[in-house]
Amino acid sequence: MTTRRRAAHPPAGAMQLIDTCRHCGSFFDPADSAIEGVCPTCAEERYTTCPECGETVENTNLVTLEGGRRICQSCADRLAVLCTECGRWHMADAMQHITNRHGNRICEHCWESYTRCERCGGWFREDEISERDGAELCVRCADEVDRTGVQSYYFKPQPIFHRAKGEPEGGLLLGVELEMDHGDGDMAASRISKEYGTDWLYFKHDGSLDEGVELVTHPISPAVMASDEGRAMWSRISEIALEEGCRSHDTRTCGLHVHVNRNYFGKGDARQEMAELKLTNIVDRFFEPLTIFSRRRAEQLSHWAKRPMLPKTEDGWKQRAKTCRSVSCHDRYRAINVTNEHTIEFRLFRGTLKPETLQATFQFVAGLCAVAKDATVGELDRMSWYELCDEIIEKCPVEATELEEYLVERELITPKEELKCA
Repeated sequence: MTTRRRAAHPPAGAMQLIDTCRHCGSFFDPADSAIEGVCPTCAEERYTTCPECGETVENTNLVTLEGGRRICQSCADRLAVLCTECGRWHMADAMQHITNRHGNRICEHCWESYTRCERCGGWFREDEISERDGAELCVRCADEVDRTGVQSYYFKPQPIFHRAKGEPEGGLLLGVELEMDHGDGDMAASRISKEYGTDWLYFKHDGSLDEGVELVTHPISPAVMASDEGRAMWSRISEIALEEGCRSHDTRTCGLHVHVNRNYFGKGDARQEMAELKLTNIVDRFFEPLTIFSRRRAEQLSHWAKRPMLPKTEDGWKQRAKTCRSVSCHDRYRAINVTNEHTIEFRLFRGTLKPETLQATFQFVAGLCAVAKDATVGELDRMSWYELCDEIIEKCPVEATELEEYLVERELITPKEELKCA
């Protein structure tokens, strides 16, 4: 009979007297090396201490910065920037750069070979730029100009801001996306663009439409929207679109989206998260009356502008704001879309070519943002629908005549009547 010998284990507290180097295979005393499993010779030849974090790393994991300084890859990812044109790393705080159309950064030594497209604002190599009517355009924008006045869905020019005289830079701005379907969308876009040019608005294709176009404005302040010039523009837009057979309300596809600038609520994540919470919570609490205001059908809302459905919690306001962002930031098809970097988007409204309804919508969004900016979360939580409407009308930065008439027409508030003595 044979017996199986048990594996021998070193006793507790025993010290290893000899080790094998994982690089060269030689034997060495572990006490002679600061790197486990590496002999002193290989440690000196193959390893370096990162001057940023102090970690000892293998030379193959070092990055050489412009100027010859070497740091570990982890610190490079955190502190440095790679120019994809020349392949050199630069410390982020010392590097001036541009970003090309692929999102890659180009250092100042390499950007001389790049030109900015005057239409979309992107940076392109010189062989990707061509001239159209005296403007230097990228290949895509030049193709769009040659082909049609309606741009691709991904077209996004540099914004042109329209403010009334004396309005501050941090004031509220509205960016409107108005979808219209059926009829001759290309002709409507051509006629409207000819009257107002690309400084005010432009048109894009949208896959959610059957055969229509989407009108997109540059950022416009409520005061300009409500001015004689602004009212005339929206009346003329509606008139031309209807003349070309376009429809917006009378379709199953069209929406009216209004973007507002995040910096209106303050700079920094904390203030903007709080604004997200306030607006999202208002829409969640009053979703039923807002559905009536929006004129959208239930199936349209569930597909394009879902109810926020914030979880009920007893957490403090700051934690509620973080929860709101974590719940909302992965889905843009919500009544309040917070996934954009510079704007918060109201998506719940149905499209319309009625100028009075457009103005009522702009006034509602402007007034609601003013209320959300000034009131605390607790004050908003205690408001009834009628109190909220009163506050929106009162704090709207322009005369809210169309809004008040629209709310009465939709039976969302009761008309003001003078009290008479009995």
